[in-house]
Amino acid sequence: MLTRRSLLAAGVASPAAPARAQVVTTLGSEAERITILSDGGFEMPLSTLARDMPAAEIVAQAGPSDPFRTPVNVTCLRRGSEVILFDCGAGAHFLPGTGQLAASLVAAGIDPEAVTHVLFTHLHPDHFWGALDDFDSPLFPNARWLAAAPEIDFWTGNKVYERLPADRHAFAAGAQRIAKGLGEKLERMAAASEWLPGIAAVETAGHTPGHVSFAFRSAGQEVMVLGDALTHPRISFAHPEWRPASDHDAERAVATRRSLLDRLHQEGVLAIGYHLPGAAGRVERDAAAYRFVPV
Repeated sequence: MLTRRSLLAAGVASPAAPARAQVVTTLGSEAERITILSDGGFEMPLSTLARDMPAAEIVAQAGPSDPFRTPVNVTCLRRGSEVILFDCGAGAHFLPGTGQLAASLVAAGIDPEAVTHVLFTHLHPDHFWGALDDFDSPLFPNARWLAAAPEIDFWTGNKVYERLPADRHAFAAGAQRIAKGLGEKLERMAAASEWLPGIAAVETAGHTPGHVSFAFRSAGQEVMVLGDALTHPRISFAHPEWRPASDHDAERAVATRRSLLDRLHQEGVLAIGYHLPGAAGRVERDAAAYRFVPV
């Protein structure tokens, strides 16, 4: 059974104060609009930002607030008759302070029945568990649900518990519950391919084994929805070599961050981060590393 205690043991700190439903920001034109919606937020200990760094160094880089609050940003792309969500929030079974997506959709004037696609970056609780409503039915009844095959295989596999530390077993139990609830509606996709016309999955594994980001053009600019490939507005950019506790494969995640930051900077991509304050911004060079500049 999933409980608040089991979720706290899985690396999440005390719940943040409940966040009001809101539209974080809106980008693009009427014909092709990006709306970033809040699913609320939660708190994490500063120590989770780097497994092997002294506490004083983490404070010097991230600030003294411990725990720190991380927002949860769900991206919606509306183009023509399509209403596409990238991830779908935490739902009712994660922590207080999250699960605000349904109300934020109302605030944005988006009918859940109008959602045509949900594309998952990965199957962690705050990205995947919002797929089912209070009655364990798909929250978006007319949507196609797409996830990378390696990600589905990992979380639903018979040996997933052997491949996770004990404090992450609740994540696997929840992922399996949601996947079972979606059933055949959950479509398996190749990790590096075009999932929808003009929307390509980009392999950004490390945070989870099958994590992907999504690249597309909107209103004449290159956009990438990052998921959790970059999660902290300072540390992920200034110290991509640090090893957050939330990464499944720490070394692969480091390599992913370095490669991704270089691409985002070199190509001038508009980056949208699931846990970045303000959500959308550009990546700029900062000495030997990078910085995130919100738009």
